[in-house]
Amino acid sequence: MHIVHVIEPMEHGVFIWVVDMSNRLVEDGYKVTVLHSIREHTPPNWREMFDPRVELIHVQMSRSIDPVMDVKALIGLTKNIKRINPDIIHTHSSKGGFLARAAGFMLRKNKRLLYTSHAIHYPLIEQPIKRKLYKYFEHIGYWLGGTIVACGKEEYEIIRKDITNGSGKRLIRISNGIDTVQLTPKDYSVKNEKVKVGVVGRISLQKAPWVFAAIADKVNKKRNDVEFIWIGGGEKDDVEMLNKAGVEVTGMLDRSDALKLIPSLDIYFQTSAYEGLSLALLEAQASGIPAIVTKIPGNDEVVQHGVTGYVGEDEEALMTHLEELIDSPEKREEMGHNSKEHTEEHFSLTAMADQYKAEYQKMVDANS
Repeated sequence: MHIVHVIEPMEHGVFIWVVDMSNRLVEDGYKVTVLHSIREHTPPNWREMFDPRVELIHVQMSRSIDPVMDVKALIGLTKNIKRINPDIIHTHSSKGGFLARAAGFMLRKNKRLLYTSHAIHYPLIEQPIKRKLYKYFEHIGYWLGGTIVACGKEEYEIIRKDITNGSGKRLIRISNGIDTVQLTPKDYSVKNEKVKVGVVGRISLQKAPWVFAAIADKVNKKRNDVEFIWIGGGEKDDVEMLNKAGVEVTGMLDRSDALKLIPSLDIYFQTSAYEGLSLALLEAQASGIPAIVTKIPGNDEVVQHGVTGYVGEDEEALMTHLEELIDSPEKREEMGHNSKEHTEEHFSLTAMADQYKAEYQKMVDANS
């Protein structure tokens, strides 16, 4: 079976998802082609991250709405999909998702198409007109065809309510999974001089770095036994904001280097405004790191409140839970062991890949 993935955001979580899934599929005997864009922060070694058997074809797509670029991208996607004639089109995130569904519609391949959203973010867009516009595009995308895949329970309900008009037709849920072979478990016999609190990811609006900075600043003004680290990079103003609050910012790192730093953390602290089902959070939990996260769709599916970490309703709750774990190495270790077991059982790459493969086969059988 030949699978074509279409991805615009070639960086961070969605990119890693496509890499891991593509590599697993070719390992299992599938033929895989990835139609991809390139972003400013796409890793320099991105080609080496894919299995050599994965075919990679560059079709540049714009992150924002750009009529000229979008038309060029649509033409490029349509030509390549027509030439390749895959069994399944699997597209990712909003821009690639919309363009690939439009191409699938024109080529009459929309009944063999999956769209994994990886986080429905339009509800959090502040400008009303822009928010309505992005929601409208999601409606058009659904009309164009294909099955939407939500990564979590709450995301599924948001899509069902807002996009599919209360219907579960052409809407399924498959939780994200990670390849734990790439991870190094935390060694609790090795103690840090200070309690290390950190997060992994690009410094962006989605990650709400101002919340991370505000809480780090409050903690640092009260005590000197904690160090904060942001594993990733971003715009100069955001880095300066975090530095001013006493947060070390590593800058952008290769994936392998970022993964090596995760086991050094004592607490994973994620203040995101929205997520799909965060791969970085899953990787931290699978490495045995207790997590404190905001109460948003996806986070509370990964973190079992009071068992593998804490889910905070607001900044005050996040601060309270953080100080509780800072003061209790015993609780950190207990939650860390719980988080490793829970993630390995419920969020493995194998379990996720098996569900997608079953859906691929179901689509092929129904539309042969």
